[in-house]
Amino acid sequence: MAVAGKRSYLDTPGYLAFLAVVAFWAAASSGSPLYVRVLAGITAALAAGHLAMTLVRRRRDRRTASGGG
Repeated sequence: MAVAGKRSYLDTPGYLAFLAVVAFWAAASSGSPLYVRVLAGITAALAAGHLAMTLVRRRRDRRTASGGG
């Protein structure tokens, strides 16, 4: 049995969700300059997209491992 390497916490769904929330919060902040809000919005969108891809990949891997379709 092979032992899987320890995964960085930066690659976990919880961290991605936290990153997306913080970035959306910064993007919605009216006290931030426009360029900060734009970059935060882009970061939030990318984090949310990566989170969705990670969750779909995880679900697909679990389905494959259980022998279902």
